[in-house]
Amino acid sequence: MKIIKRFLQLIILVPFAIIAISLAVANRHSVKLALDPFSPEQPVLDFTVPLYVVIFGALLIGIFIGGFMAWLKQGRHRKAAREKRYEAQKWRNEADRQQKRLEKVAADPKRDVPALPAAGSTAVTKVAM
Repeated sequence: MKIIKRFLQLIILVPFAIIAISLAVANRHSVKLALDPFSPEQPVLDFTVPLYVVIFGALLIGIFIGGFMAWLKQGRHRKAAREKRYEAQKWRNEADRQQKRLEKVAADPKRDVPALPAAGSTAVTKVAM
């Protein structure tokens, strides 16, 4: 299974890398990136970078924003899983506590343990522990 996964990654990543490299080589010319929307003629903050840097930067920012939005959307599922995990731990602890109690009762046969009422009996007795 691991080999198949690795093979599929290569089938996807190698063509993507070839396309990315060819895109970078074809778009080597410099462009002016102005980060001042109020004064496009005389921007306060501008850079001269190759076009492929702008393209890959926008792609990378889109990937990060998309991943962050997916993470936010899945928050309720993570919260539900966390609550179920806490509840499971609570019940595991309760089961361990009851198991220890059962072992303690089984280890001490002389302990005065009240018996259950006989079948068909309607009498209820109080037992002090």
